[in-house]
Amino acid sequence: MKQVTLIIQGRVQMVRFRDFTKRTADALGVCGDVQNQPDGTVLIHAWADEPLINSFIDKISSGSPLSRVDKVDQIWDNKTYEIQEDVFKIIR
Repeated sequence: MKQVTLIIQGRVQMVRFRDFTKRTADALGVCGDVQNQPDGTVLIHAWADEPLINSFIDKISSGSPLSRVDKVDQIWDNKTYEIQEDVFKIIR
């Protein structure tokens, strides 16, 4: 499995974007976590096979109904991982 760190910019806090992200990850079988950041961005760590991660990125790039995604920065880790936890968490 591959790992990517995503930094989402736009109107992504206080609009249920983290919940949207978790529901999207759960539907696709992506593991990881999502957390609001003090600078107004949302930080996502995601682990899955690369095609699933790419599908996940495509879906969250459109945003939740109330959000607006302006930019998605992607930081890929080229290592291969075995997942310890098969869940996607919202970190509060």
